[in-house]
Amino acid sequence: MKPEVDTVAKWDTWNGTKFKKDLENGKKTSKEIAQNNHKVGLDYEFSAMYEDDTSDFPFCFVSVVPENKFIGVEFMDGVGRKYLKYSFGKNEDKNLLFLEEIWFYEFANEDTDKMKSRTHFVFDEVGNVNYRVYDMIQGKTLDYESKEPMETSALYEPYPEFGEYEGVIRLERDIPILKDNVRTYIYKNGTRYYKDEDDNLIENN
Repeated sequence: MKPEVDTVAKWDTWNGTKFKKDLENGKKTSKEIAQNNHKVGLDYEFSAMYEDDTSDFPFCFVSVVPENKFIGVEFMDGVGRKYLKYSFGKNEDKNLLFLEEIWFYEFANEDTDKMKSRTHFVFDEVGNVNYRVYDMIQGKTLDYESKEPMETSALYEPYPEFGEYEGVIRLERDIPILKDNVRTYIYKNGTRYYKDEDDNLIENN
């Protein structure tokens, strides 16, 4: 979370623009600058907050690179740690994105930033899946690959219009390999939950 002026200054550095002065002089808001960047194919970023506004941290942090049709979504847990990342890349259809990579970060406990493991999933549009588990405690790396192609419809998202990001920031996705290997946590009112096999919310603190 950064002040608007620092964020716009970073966008200016990325894009070779000079919108910082417009923000400081009150001529444009950061949202107007982001909207312009989206329209003309320049980079920008934003944070999406929890709907109930009970967390001190964003629900997720989103980077948008229109020129490359790339969108990265980093999900934050209730104590401000990045625990899940989606990387969307462009599809042959310029109006579609494909979820190419997912990173999942597991921590040793709730009171530390020390990672227990990292899991990196890589998908292709044929349905092949490879993933690597980095065991940070044992110092080991384990590699896996799918035996059969998976159904990929859950990995596509329409390229969003400005401000319409519900699709790309959607946390829960019908991806079997994730359900089997990753426990996705949901935070409500400061309490952590996960879903069991029957989609029941189970408190997990």
